[in-house]
Amino acid sequence: MPQKVFIQREKEMGSLVDQPGEPVTGPIQSSKPTQNVHVFLVSFFGQGHVNPLLRLGKRLADAGLFITFSAPELAGQSIRKANKITDDEPAPYGRGMIRFEFFDDGWDANDPNRNDMDSCLAQLERIGREKLPQMIRKQEEKGRPVSCVIHNPFIPWVSDVAESLGIPNAMLWVQSCSSFSCYYHYYHNLVPFPSEKEPEIDVQLPHMPLLKYDEIPSFLHPSTPYTFLQRAILAQYKNLSKPFCILMDTFEELEHEIVEYMSKITRPIKTIGPLFRPLK
Repeated sequence: MPQKVFIQREKEMGSLVDQPGEPVTGPIQSSKPTQNVHVFLVSFFGQGHVNPLLRLGKRLADAGLFITFSAPELAGQSIRKANKITDDEPAPYGRGMIRFEFFDDGWDANDPNRNDMDSCLAQLERIGREKLPQMIRKQEEKGRPVSCVIHNPFIPWVSDVAESLGIPNAMLWVQSCSSFSCYYHYYHNLVPFPSEKEPEIDVQLPHMPLLKYDEIPSFLHPSTPYTFLQRAILAQYKNLSKPFCILMDTFEELEHEIVEYMSKITRPIKTIGPLFRPLK
């Protein structure tokens, strides 16, 4: 994709979210026509990932954008049960449109391999890297070129795919900015965290009160039995330089100093929360 097209698409997306530190608590408003802006959402199949990203998609569609929501077929089965949707059929939503497109990850729903998160994530990445470019190119062939890709944690490879296609991408972080800061400082080994040798040390992070050992995200404590989830979350930080911004499910009044600080040392953070309430 020509560089000028990439820059134009990034500018288009810049008008769809507020500036760093300005929360969006209702339907997102755009100051210019957005009928040609197509945002492609890619979700991990967990319900805690699907719901916030879908709510974000509905807000963007309500503002007049064309939204594609994509996820593994495992999530598609649940979404079809809860909603009357037709795959690949755009439906009006607010001032925009929304469509759903799911892809087969190559495993049956009851495949025992799904019990191994590391294997499951590796399989999803292998299939997703193949399927996602095909789906995006198909939209361009239909006259609906994708302007931006947004994904959630556990699938950081989506940033690689978007970058290879010359499409700006953003990540939706569905926890607080405080938790985002904890994982960031842990991943880069910037401050001491509890370890097997010192399991009860306090943690001091910039612009945050002193955290006791049992106040940090449980996945970061050496006693966690869910090390596979720790690896899945931390994998996102390997690709953190690729999204042009991080959309965060928090609001300015709650975490102003932390949002401002993390925006300076990572990527620009756009507060868009709370997303726990469905759009009316």
